[in-house]
Amino acid sequence: MKNMKEEKELIESLKNLDVEAIKNDRENIERLKKAAQDYIDKQDKTIILRISSKDLEKIKKIAAKRGLRYQTFIKSVLHQIIEEESA
Repeated sequence: MKNMKEEKELIESLKNLDVEAIKNDRENIERLKKAAQDYIDKQDKTIILRISSKDLEKIKKIAAKRGLRYQTFIKSVLHQIIEEESA
């Protein structure tokens, strides 16, 4: 949902853009291209992960006890391990 809000704000900010005025502005064109690529590079990636039904049920129970959705719980556990290992 955060991305949708950002996209709407971006679209709104571009409504009064004078394309003709910046058409040949190479410096700003390159800056905009870099900004767009940086934005794309920072986006979360979706993965598919196979996990046993028993493990998934255990994960769901632990997540529920912590008041989290199980996907959020998995993501936080992975992040914690990655941070510990990379320190």
